[in-house]
Amino acid sequence: MDGDEAPIANICDLAAEHGALTYIDEVHAVGLYGPRGGGIAERDGLADRVDIVNGTLAKAFGVMGGYIAGSRALCDAIRSYAPGFIFTTSLAPSIAAGALASVRHLKVSQVERVRHRERVEFLKASLRAMQLPLMPTESHIVPLLVGDPAHCRWLSNELMERFGIYIQPIDYPTVPRGTERLRIIVTPQHSQAEIQSLCRALGELWQECPICEPRHAIAAE
Repeated sequence: MDGDEAPIANICDLAAEHGALTYIDEVHAVGLYGPRGGGIAERDGLADRVDIVNGTLAKAFGVMGGYIAGSRALCDAIRSYAPGFIFTTSLAPSIAAGALASVRHLKVSQVERVRHRERVEFLKASLRAMQLPLMPTESHIVPLLVGDPAHCRWLSNELMERFGIYIQPIDYPTVPRGTERLRIIVTPQHSQAEIQSLCRALGELWQECPICEPRHAIAAE
């Protein structure tokens, strides 16, 4: 929810020291990071040090379903003993085919990843220019601090009703009380004009939201 990244190398070092398995959640990262879309661990050259990778076929891959990747023996053990897997309906052939096409494409195409990074940086720069309270973030997840659940929901509702823009409000217990925020996710398909429209709408609503005054920006450098 903060758009931060784990200290993967340090955790892998600690696991190696104590003979522990390593497990990483790359749900928000697969398809978006790494030369073949393998996630943050692949981007940082650490994929071979992670025993279990958890990912999703939704989000960047555009279909649905979740998965883990690991050694054959480990996957066989989970397949045999995990009740959540045993009683889960398998993916429909059409969804599996769509997921396979997406994975194959994003393994070789850099166009979407490059455009995505450009759009994310444009969004962050636009929010900073308007002095909106962008929280520090290392990734493509862009959290905008509100700090009050009622006003967070109000901002989300007004964005949808008046501007046709859906931004999900994030409240307690997902985040600590007092850190309620709007979590903005931009895609490679969003144009700069659409991002500017979002920022203008946020600026207008921020002026109307009493708790958001005066404007205060959190350093995101």
